[in-house]
Amino acid sequence: MRFPRILLAGVIASVVLSSCTNSEDLNPQLENSLLDLNQQVDKKQVAFDLIDLMKNQSFKTNTLHLLEHQEPSVAMSKVLGESEASVEKMKSYQELLKKTTYLESVSSEEAPDKIEILELWMMNSKKSKDFSNILFSFAPEGDENTWSVIEAYNMNKEVVYLDVNKAPNQPVIVIETNGFETLKREVELMNEYLRDAGVQNSRFQKVEKDLSYQSAKSSGLETTKLDKIRLNDDEEPWISGAAEVYAITSGIKDSDNSPEIKVIPMYYLDHDGRDYYPNQILLFWDDYQYQAANIQLFEKDDNVNYKDLVSTIVNGVFQIIGTVSTQPWVNVLGQVAGAIIQAMPNQWYTNNDDYVDSFYTIEKNKSYSNYYGARGNAKVNLSPFFVASN
Repeated sequence: MRFPRILLAGVIASVVLSSCTNSEDLNPQLENSLLDLNQQVDKKQVAFDLIDLMKNQSFKTNTLHLLEHQEPSVAMSKVLGESEASVEKMKSYQELLKKTTYLESVSSEEAPDKIEILELWMMNSKKSKDFSNILFSFAPEGDENTWSVIEAYNMNKEVVYLDVNKAPNQPVIVIETNGFETLKREVELMNEYLRDAGVQNSRFQKVEKDLSYQSAKSSGLETTKLDKIRLNDDEEPWISGAAEVYAITSGIKDSDNSPEIKVIPMYYLDHDGRDYYPNQILLFWDDYQYQAANIQLFEKDDNVNYKDLVSTIVNGVFQIIGTVSTQPWVNVLGQVAGAIIQAMPNQWYTNNDDYVDSFYTIEKNKSYSNYYGARGNAKVNLSPFFVASN
């Protein structure tokens, strides 16, 4: 039995609610785990449940097909939604269903304290023809610099230890809770908080989506577009999979030197050492008082509280606002970018958001070809792009 993903959340929710009213259907240990899921997901148990389901040939075939053809990852809710009726009766399926629903329901709240969404991706999906030796793994807890081995499990649930730095040659299905799906939701909420703090206009607001806004100065929208990008190092170990990269753009929006800050996801930018041609608008010049702005790239890692991150960015920026109103705007532009970098976690978390690179003082109406950032870690082509009105 297959469900469209849009209907799956409702189906899962009804399963959870009906299970909670029937003590015979809900394992006491699972009930306790549901209460603690927002603190930490037991990925080892998720792996064991997934292994049980992968012993069903139909489920295995469907799951491998999804993982081979959808990048950078597949939400667990979609994997479960592709299951046949025989699989849905299994205890492992029901437990994964409840975990998946709980996490997605918490993450969909207006202001959750933590966002975690279960998803899967597969290492060596394209070059593997024999999946009999497939492994199941997940990123270790703690600081990635202290990782000694990667724990994985075979189809018999026997532990296999993998090298931290050298990716294995065999296929590995990796369980993720802070990947692509989580980033999408976090970026949405980070921009909401920036608007609430008064450092972002309403251009990205869902209700308005005012991307066609026309200023008094023009009959269209003047922007700077990212034509090409390449990362030398995305700061990501292999077990963490595709990099979840996002840009933070900043500029000066008025004569009081007030900042304008946006978070822009770069969902396509998943691996280093590869050229990407996104054709993505990064700077909207109607947002700024002056014809220069910054673009800074960061890579999302686990255990970063997006609320604290945005709060620290805003606090850091506002700390300088009281002293910059009389300074030249170009000086303030650099100080805003510096405050954003300083806001990134350093000692707070065990696995930090990584600073990828910065492009300072990008000018309006100017093209940049094979242009390196300040760290020399990212190389871009940028060009002016005028969006004419209809």
